[in-house]
Amino acid sequence: MFDTKKAVFGLLALIMVFGAAVPGYAADTEATTDNKKEVASSVESATPAKPQAPITIEGDELSFSDLTGQVFVKGNVRVTQNEVKLTTDLLNGNTKESLVWTDSEATMTQPGVNLIGSGGLKYDYKDNTGTLQQASGKVNRQFVTGRNIEMVSTSEIIINDGTMTVCPAEVPDYHVSADKVEIWPGDKMIAYNAKFWIKNTVIYSMGKYQKSLKEGAQSEFPRIGYDSGDGAYISQYLEVPVAGNTSAYADLTYFSSAGFKPAYGLVDREKMYSVGINYGNYQDSDDEWIKKEPEFRFDLHRQRVGNSPITYTFMGIYGKWTDARKTSWHQDYRLNFRHDTIDLSDTLKLNVGFGLRHLRESYNDYSADSWSAGARLTKTWSPKLTTWTGYGYTQKTSNVFDFDEEDVNKKWTNGVSYKFDHQNTIVFSQVYDLENKLVYDQDYTWRRNLHCWDLEITYREKRDQLKVSIDTVKW
Repeated sequence: MFDTKKAVFGLLALIMVFGAAVPGYAADTEATTDNKKEVASSVESATPAKPQAPITIEGDELSFSDLTGQVFVKGNVRVTQNEVKLTTDLLNGNTKESLVWTDSEATMTQPGVNLIGSGGLKYDYKDNTGTLQQASGKVNRQFVTGRNIEMVSTSEIIINDGTMTVCPAEVPDYHVSADKVEIWPGDKMIAYNAKFWIKNTVIYSMGKYQKSLKEGAQSEFPRIGYDSGDGAYISQYLEVPVAGNTSAYADLTYFSSAGFKPAYGLVDREKMYSVGINYGNYQDSDDEWIKKEPEFRFDLHRQRVGNSPITYTFMGIYGKWTDARKTSWHQDYRLNFRHDTIDLSDTLKLNVGFGLRHLRESYNDYSADSWSAGARLTKTWSPKLTTWTGYGYTQKTSNVFDFDEEDVNKKWTNGVSYKFDHQNTIVFSQVYDLENKLVYDQDYTWRRNLHCWDLEITYREKRDQLKVSIDTVKW
């Protein structure tokens, strides 16, 4: 049994960075398992080229022609360019055309993307473009398939005649099919002629559908649940692109007790900020309702203060708010600072933050400035057991609305989470009112993974409130 050596090409580093003739071999040069070589091809034009990221090609056996630029690699083939990696068993290429290709099964990976082309691959490493045939894999948390998947750039992918789901089952409980899907990994996707399936049944379809791929994004499938205050509910979130980065959304929810509570809006999501118009019924984490008629909102996404460990966000809203008793033109401006997580040890983490706020209401000509601060210590005892404790302070203000307001000005929070197995987790959390010296809130939560769905049941003891929700699984 022989010891296989790797043959490595430093091709693009020389070809694209220097962009001029590079001395090579006068005749075809072959590298085999008995001879490791580094080879560079010549470029006919002496015109300086735009610098490109170097590319490395490795394999058990390879041959290379300096005259034609032809490359052939066999066995454990690996192509690397920055964070893009291609692997296969058999590869052809041409350095003069900046191309590599194969009819064998090939895998392409980059941050947030892992795709397999069972029908082969073609890749242009100069433009970072390529195509995988009969492809499948994962983009962020979406499992995808496609007749072919095009790599338009390192930041955009197109799936033709494809499907998407977050359900990992061989036959998923739910999925989206579409003629074409444009995906910007970690950002968003747009599906054309999209059909939404539960098992083998289409529940609805849309000519054009948009979905955020950011953490916490709404599911495209209906959510069901129960709230002892508002009753049983069914909810559906839809988003449609309008132009550029602007999209229209509708969040449609029907409660058996509270009735129909729709919300609509337009939102423009840019790299550093988002701006939108919201209209309809909105509920906060304490089940307080407000109607916005409408509200204009601006969000500055998280920014870093120089090279410091401090980041900040800014939110500004102005709109007409109405509840059961009053109407007011509401203005709210918040600037929040946060320190990066402080690692006190491998298992002990500290998070701290500080905020400033300016609030105005037309209802009673009210105006106030306030500040808030908080700290939270989290201890991971094992992969199953996590505990936390924290302090929060919010300066008192006399607000017109209870919506999205702190109920306790000085609070001590504690909690524990225990994961019994892959399917079951229980959580206990408590809020202690330090001003009035009493337990303000005490919640018990059971989370159950139903393979492709998440079941969450929470009992809020101090409010005698039960909440149940079933949503698509979040991996």
